Amino acid sequence: MADNQTKNSKFFDEGKNLSELFNEAMNLRGLDVKKLSELTDIPVHYLAALSDGDPAKLPAVPYVRGYLIKTAEALRVDADLLLRAYKQEVLFRALKTSGPEDKLPSNRFTLGTPSRRRTFIVIGIILILVVVYFIWQIDNFLGTPKIQIFSPAADNLIVNSPSIKLSGEVNSKDKLTVNGEEILVEKNGQFQKDFSLQPGINTIEFKAKRFLGKEVKVIRQVIYQP
Repeated sequence: MADNQTKNSKFFDEGKNLSELFNEAMNLRGLDVKKLSELTDIPVHYLAALSDGDPAKLPAVPYVRGYLIKTAEALRVDADLLLRAYKQEVLFRALKTSGPEDKLPSNRFTLGTPSRRRTFIVIGIILILVVVYFIWQIDNFLGTPKIQIFSPAADNLIVNSPSIKLSGEVNSKDKLTVNGEEILVEKNGQFQKDFSLQPGINTIEFKAKRFLGKEVKVIRQVIYQP
């Protein structure tokens, strides 16, 4: 291959520009830009720009160098000959330089720019804090609630008044009901409610329910004797 390239290079006048050298090499091989594109996988419009001597339509410099090397291999000419001609044109023409549109695709598995890495770090820290907070508060969500009844203090309490003041304490985050009616709980967990009595035995059911946890019941019976 090297001998063929050296031999073919003798037919070219190094005083010619890149377009002239490129077209002369294609003619010697009996190729056009379409066939050369099939051999090299270089887009036809870039090869046409080389053939027409229109550098404004060429990509950034690093790409052109790679295209010239592949083209030289396909045309069996000395790549240095084409590269020298290209460098001479670069000195006299304002060729396109690499910009945002010419960047090679980034690896989608990398973290990218420092700002993006910082974003991932911040998100990671937030997730860790959420997990720690959930573990710390897990008893408030999944635990077993507790009820402490102050009044009536004992079961089967006998009273002669038609009402009684119920009171006690639960976790303020638990839901409290008395005989199915939800009762307001203060921030300190204490509650009070006036409860009307019927003559005879009155059954009072205190029920506390944790958000995602269990439910507990405490039953008191009060005997009203008018």
